[in-house]
Amino acid sequence: MRNTKLVSLLKKLSSTELRKFQEFIFSPFFNKNQRLQQLGETVFKNAPNFESENLDKRKVFEKLYPSKDYNELQINNVISDFLQLLYDFLAQQHFSQQKILQKKYLLKELFQKDEPQHFERVTRRYRQLEEKETERSFEFFSGKKEFYSQLDQYVQTKVKRQYDENLQIESDSLDLSYFINKLHIACNMVSRNIVINAHYQCHFLDEILDFCKKNKHLENYPALQVYFKTLQMLQGRGEESHYFDLKKILEKHYPVFPKEELFTLYNYALNFCIKKINSGQEFFYKEILELYKVLLQQKIIFLDGYLSQWTYKNIVTTGIRLKDFNWTKKFIYEYQNTLIAKERENALAYNLATLYHAQGDYRNTLLQLQDVEFTDTNYHLGAKIIQLKSYYELNEEEAFYALIEAFKKYILRSKDLSKYRKEANANFLKIVKKMYQLKHKRGKVFLQKKEKVNELLQNVEPIANKSWLDEIIQKYE
Repeated sequence: MRNTKLVSLLKKLSSTELRKFQEFIFSPFFNKNQRLQQLGETVFKNAPNFESENLDKRKVFEKLYPSKDYNELQINNVISDFLQLLYDFLAQQHFSQQKILQKKYLLKELFQKDEPQHFERVTRRYRQLEEKETERSFEFFSGKKEFYSQLDQYVQTKVKRQYDENLQIESDSLDLSYFINKLHIACNMVSRNIVINAHYQCHFLDEILDFCKKNKHLENYPALQVYFKTLQMLQGRGEESHYFDLKKILEKHYPVFPKEELFTLYNYALNFCIKKINSGQEFFYKEILELYKVLLQQKIIFLDGYLSQWTYKNIVTTGIRLKDFNWTKKFIYEYQNTLIAKERENALAYNLATLYHAQGDYRNTLLQLQDVEFTDTNYHLGAKIIQLKSYYELNEEEAFYALIEAFKKYILRSKDLSKYRKEANANFLKIVKKMYQLKHKRGKVFLQKKEKVNELLQNVEPIANKSWLDEIIQKYE
């Protein structure tokens, strides 16, 4: 049972969610199956790690069926039923937070039961919730369309045929929901077409774009305006104005979107900046850091309250590129506790080493790297490169050459590195070794060797850390 899908999902629940799920299991409204309640007692006693031998299938079976011989099918069926209860709980958790959606379904029931007093009371409450709702992306308008559809049906059954605004609001809400969602999907398609060379086609898009271009009051529909501007940025041939317009609109209207949508929208903006940097416009490092600061401040970048170790690393790298060392150091320490506990120590050590190296403190760099566990290819590769650079700067000849040989073996044996990364890092090792040898050359020999190394550097592809190699060779005189 410890290796089942059930336990895998249970481990993802927070302590609050586990407590609520326990209440759910023992609530007769949601679960009257005593066998599942018995299983729940055993499961929750072994929370939150769920690694105890008490969760062995045979032991669990003995508790549930003390007078029966072990039956694999029977215990699997009980575990499957328990997993279904967990699915129901997660759905119920999400539904309990959707106040407007609840009112919509309640109205439907009241309409069918022909209870006008209750219907009108709930309608008033719905309108109050609608006015207070800040998130107004496509799901909001989709729900609004459903609400006014029910309201229109209700009015038509209670009064003689006459004009009422509900049908018009239903139609307008449907248009907005469709237009926003269509642009949302179009952005996703364009992005994937760029990244993975897909061939997605978004039909009927020209009509929506034409509507957006001609509408002089697009700012009245922030979600539509944002997705229209995002699509222009993604489809553009590098026009920076669309990016800056999008950034300004997002800063003004970010409450309109759920955090998941905001995260995607900001990712589009980040990818645009990265593309600009790759084309040589290093000014956009400043833009990336500004975007990250917004994502941190508004807590958009956190998943279940945690910051990804790779996002943490990317933010540190950006701060270092801008040589904003004070802010970067403050960020490293201030946000270390937002990392998942098992990743925290490693991420802290690695990123501090990166910062020390950028500041030229190579001794502290090497000390920090001693605390880095090579739990991931990216850490392993990155740590070895920083280590090698530090040995180079400190003139630690013996350690430098020893690490090069160890690094070569790692690249050859690694099954996790792509062919491209293997080739790029092998070329880096080849050239950095030649550069180190240049340190001890003088006169004509030095000039000849330097010219050959520089020619190799400029013509060989791919090369990892090329910018650092360029900086180093420019220092040679």
